[in-house]
Amino acid sequence: MKIKIALNTKSRELSDSLEKVNGKARSATASAMDILNATEIAERQLAAFGISKSSRIGAELTYTSGGSVAKAYKYTRIANRIKAVRGGSFWYVTNIERVELFPNQDGGIKVGLNAEQEKIALAGVRAKFYTI
Repeated sequence: MKIKIALNTKSRELSDSLEKVNGKARSATASAMDILNATEIAERQLAAFGISKSSRIGAELTYTSGGSVAKAYKYTRIANRIKAVRGGSFWYVTNIERVELFPNQDGGIKVGLNAEQEKIALAGVRAKFYTI
């Protein structure tokens, strides 16, 4: 599966894929707009690391839907885990799965870097400090 994530995408391929995976579940599951927002946050994180747009190709995003719930909530929630990869100009969804979150688990965004991107990010961090 490789679905382009973009605001102006005319096809409903992403929404249809989510509906197929989620079934009737709705409360803690992801929408196409949630995924678009996750990619925008990932772009801001990559920019904060000092990684240029041309060097972002190959970065990975794992987004898990569903926020926190009260400790008194004892049931599991159905959520989504979406994996995406950064292409030349856009992010592409590579996997959508249905997961169960326990009350002590939250959703969130994790960005993965390849070796070259990691070097750029570490160089940027090291440049802000000096050696004693």
